[in-house]
Amino acid sequence: MLQKTKYTLFGIFLAALGLWGLAVTIPNSFSSGEVVSAAKMNENFQALKTAVDALEAKLSEVQAGQKALPSGMGVLAYASVSNAGNVGEHFPPGAFTVTRSGTGTYDISVSGIDLSNAIVLITTRNYPQPGVCNLGLQYSTGFPVECYTIDGSVTKADRPFRVVVLR
Repeated sequence: MLQKTKYTLFGIFLAALGLWGLAVTIPNSFSSGEVVSAAKMNENFQALKTAVDALEAKLSEVQAGQKALPSGMGVLAYASVSNAGNVGEHFPPGAFTVTRSGTGTYDISVSGIDLSNAIVLITTRNYPQPGVCNLGLQYSTGFPVECYTIDGSVTKADRPFRVVVLR
């Protein structure tokens, strides 16, 4: 989903650049029956060429900026986990296996992704009550998560949470 959003936004950006390039002032317009001179036609073509060259220069800047970004940046995987330990929305398919091993305790295995150099983030919402989920010691293939309700005291509780694995 995030990858698709990134490409959609990039496409919109390129389309906006294209529309900017189309906003060209053509110096000469012609009416039916009017004699067209080569000089006036050349002026029109020169205006178009100048606009296309400017657009190509902008596109080159964008592409150079993309190459300057580290190729290893980005989301490797994500998953939404229910309070019962069921995996909901996720990417890539089949990467996450979640086992609820006790109240508020989940063991998460990730297949196909080496977590040893990855950043793992756990997020939760304060619904239906305030709470938090903490990431345990991270291994190359998985990690434990412990969730708590914070309602005047801190007690282990089953909570929905999301996992994001970043490179």
